[in-house]
Order: sequence, then C-alpha cells, then structure tokens
Amino acid sequence: MTKILSFFKSIPRPFYLAVLSGILVGTSYIPFPGWALFFCYSPLWLAVSEIQASSPQRVPLKKIFFLGWITQFILTLIGFNWIYYVATEFGHLHWSLAASALFLFAAFMHTYIPIALILSVKIVEKFQISSKLVQLLISALMLSFIERIWPSIFEWNLGYSLLWMKWPLYQWADTVGFWGLSAWILIAQSFITFGIMHWKTQKSQSIKIVGAVLVTFAVLTALGAMKYKNWSRFDQTVQFGVVQGNVGNAEKVQSEQQQNYQSYILQLYAKLTDQLLQKNPNTELLLWPETAMPFPLDPYFLGRYEQRQLQNHVLNWNRPLITGGYSVDVNKKDHLGNSLMSNAVFFMGPQNPTLAESYDKTDLLVFGEYMPFGRQLPILYKLLPFVGNYKIGPGPTIREIPLSGKTIRIGPQICYESLNPGFSRGLAEKGAQIIFNVTNDSWFGWWAEPFQHQIMTLGRAIEVRRPLVRSTNTGITSVILANGDRLEDSPIGKSWTHTYQVQYLENASQTLYTRFGHYDWLFWMVVLAILIYTSRTKAKKEQHVSH
Repeated sequence: MTKILSFFKSIPRPFYLAVLSGILVGTSYIPFPGWALFFCYSPLWLAVSEIQASSPQRVPLKKIFFLGWITQFILTLIGFNWIYYVATEFGHLHWSLAASALFLFAAFMHTYIPIALILSVKIVEKFQISSKLVQLLISALMLSFIERIWPSIFEWNLGYSLLWMKWPLYQWADTVGFWGLSAWILIAQSFITFGIMHWKTQKSQSIKIVGAVLVTFAVLTALGAMKYKNWSRFDQTVQFGVVQGNVGNAEKVQSEQQQNYQSYILQLYAKLTDQLLQKNPNTELLLWPETAMPFPLDPYFLGRYEQRQLQNHVLNWNRPLITGGYSVDVNKKDHLGNSLMSNAVFFMGPQNPTLAESYDKTDLLVFGEYMPFGRQLPILYKLLPFVGNYKIGPGPTIREIPLSGKTIRIGPQICYESLNPGFSRGLAEKGAQIIFNVTNDSWFGWWAEPFQHQIMTLGRAIEVRRPLVRSTNTGITSVILANGDRLEDSPIGKSWTHTYQVQYLENASQTLYTRFGHYDWLFWMVVLAILIYTSRTKAKKEQHVSH
C-alpha cells in the first residue's frame, strides 16, 4: 500500500489536473447536465501554467501536448463511448476489437485540444506575453478557432449543452450560431480560470473578474429570454403526424422475416399510421423516418407489389406522406457498374404517387455511405465490399407540399445533414418555412448518442429560426419550434406515433446567423491580434525601462 501511495505521489500535479479537466468536460456534455460548463477547461489551463512557470526559458512542448492529449482522451471516452456499441452492432466486431476501436477513436478524435495548447504556448513565447489573463484568453481563442475546423463525425461543442439544459442563453444561436456560443463559454472560462489562479493572492480582483463574467452572462440570458418572446408569434399551423416504427436494424428484420421482410415493414408502418389517424383525425401530413421503406420508390418501381400497396394506403389515408427510402436510377451506373443508388426522401400524395421529386442525401456518412477516395480508386470497394456506395444529392433543396387550403415550403434533411449548420442555412435562405429531419439512430444504442444527435439537430432551428420536425426509427423523435419550445419526445426503443401541432410564420425573417454564418470568428481574430499587439508593446516598454 505504501508503494502504491508513493507511486501516485510521484506523479506530477499537472497530470492530475489534465485528468480532472477531461472528466469535467466529458461530464458537462450531453446527456450530462453541464454542471462544469464554465470551468471544465480550467484545470488543464492551470496545468499548462504550472509547466510554463517551472520552465520559463523554454516550455517543453511534448509535456504540454501530453497534458492536452490526456484531457481529450478522457473526455472522448466519457462522451463518445457509444462508439463501442456502433463497432459491435454495425461493424459486427468482437468486443475486444470494438474496445480497441473505441480507444483508437479516443486517441485521435479530438487532438485539436493539445494542438490548440501548443499553438497558444508558441504565441506566448514568440511575443513574450507575460500577462496570465492574456495567456488564458489566447488559449480560449485558439481552442475556439481550431474546434470549428477540425474534421469529426460529430461537430460537437459546449454551446449545445445550453440548449440541452434549456438555458435561455442558447437563444443567441440565431446571432452567432452554436460555435459562437461555444467561443463565449471558452472565453468566460479563461476569466474564471484567472480568478481561480489568483484567488489567494489577489482575492478582490478575482472576485471582480468572476463577478463581471456572471453579470455579463446574466444580462445575455435575460436578453435571450426576450428573444424567446419575439419569436413566439406565429401565424400558421400544420398538424404533423410522425410514426416511429422501431424496426431496429434492417439486417435483423431481414434475417427474421426472410423474403417477407419488405412487406412486414410496410405493414408495420401502415398499421401504426392507421392507429395515429384514428387517434388524431386532424393530422394533415405524415412523416416516416430515414429508409423506413426498404425498397425503391422511384416512378420506375411503382408498379411492383409493395409499392402498389403503399400507394393504396396513401390513397385511403387521403394525406401526403413523406418517407425515407432508397432511390435507384436504373439508367445510370456508378463507377463499379451498378445502378446509381441514393439514400432518399420521397413525397407521395393521395392524388399523385410522386407528389414531388425525391430528395437524395447530400452529406454522406463516411464508410456507411461512401469510401474516401473510392471513386478515384474503385479497388477500395472491392477490398471492403461492406462499405456503402451512394449517389451524392444536390444540396439544400425546398419542396412545396399542397395541403387543404395552403401550401407549405419544407426543407428536407437526412441524418447527419442536420449537423452541418451551413446546410440548414441553405434551406432557410431558399425559403423553407419548416425543416424536417429523418434519421435512423438504431446503430448507436440507448446511451448518449441519441440525445447528442437530437439536441445538435434541434439546434439548427434556433440558428435559422424555423421549426424543425425530427422523425427517427428508434428514437428520439421530437419537434422544436422557432422560439425554442421543445414538444413531446418519443421514447427510445419503442414503436410510437404522435401528431404535432407545428406553429410557424408564413414569411419568417432571416436571422443574422442565416445571412452571415460564423462571421464572429473575424471579430475574435481582431481581438486576438489586439491582445498580441498590446502585450508585445507592453513587453518592449518593460524591457526598455529595465535597460
């Protein structure tokens, strides 16, 4: 026992601080309550400060990188451990290989955190910046800049936790987006970290700094509540009927039902829709999730049995149906010689089977729907035949759906397209009154990912101030209005139906974020330049006086 205690005592304090930061960040993100949202990076920055103080002449960059790597490794294990489930469920990997995949993912996915530390330290060294507050601000800004451009399957940031916690501060996403809110949080953390750092030696100054941060965010929160009121005026309503089939993974259903699995899934959705309409006869529009129908619905295939059955159901329901499915272009071939296939959304009506042209998914999922460099090197598909090979869609597209007495302009998203803020901006710019997202999260289990994906999708509604209807296969189906009101959530892993009363503005204005996107980075770049210039000027004056 003594040896064990001696071992832990021999570990440098900065290491423990880096570990603590990883825990704080990981447990401040969805589905956790965000309890450490405004100080989760503080331990890491304190650790870097201690390393800088112990090596003032030349800071050991390897140590700095390692501290950042430890933080990002731990936060990734905590927040993204659903990767293990995906590896076993989608990749059919043995548990040991799935665990290896998770650790490999955690080792590299968020290495922008140590990279941001290295760049911050280099800037401090190059321009001889002595002010601890300026050093911390530079660390916050560098982290904010790099997290925006870092490639990842989930473009996550701390701003989404505000929406998850329903803190009115998230209302500012219509001005700066959720990346901008993340920058605000990181900058607030730099001031709070400075207050922590000097609490014992400069207590009054620390209290003033932390107090100023709290007052600022209190004012912004109050203004966010005013934004909520401003966007709570609606002049139109549509009754959206959403069906959650809870089919699970198609391969499982296919193995259970064999040749009848297509009819089985169709009848399942048809039965649930019948129940929905019996319960809610005022439903105006029906929405089924991503690839709800496991067969093509292009005009070429509408004469087939299942397709005719679906048309008969739509005729009996006497309502438009929007459903996910597969699109197959028999007249065009891909680079492997197969008919072009796409992950699509189809629009069907009681009077016209193809109410509108289908929409093909644009932002494809790596490995699931395309192979990186696969078109340039087709042999990659032969080496990995399980990788999808789908057609790329046209980008943000608007569809007009005629209803009784009105026509609505809706913008479709499929799956991860909701995580691309620019895609939703494009829908709003093209005149969408309502955005809908169809997805299938059955590959990710019941833990964090369904909640993360849901909140990050709903965040688009605040950025562009358009209601968003989210239809999922296994949950979480939900709706958020333009003012941020979240309507009923579906359970996870259960069949479920609900008719949402979706209120909207017929001619909603474009938000600042819709028009300009992440313009705020220009402002923060100017701030960074001013901080560096003033600190450098101050350092030169101090050197001149000392000589």
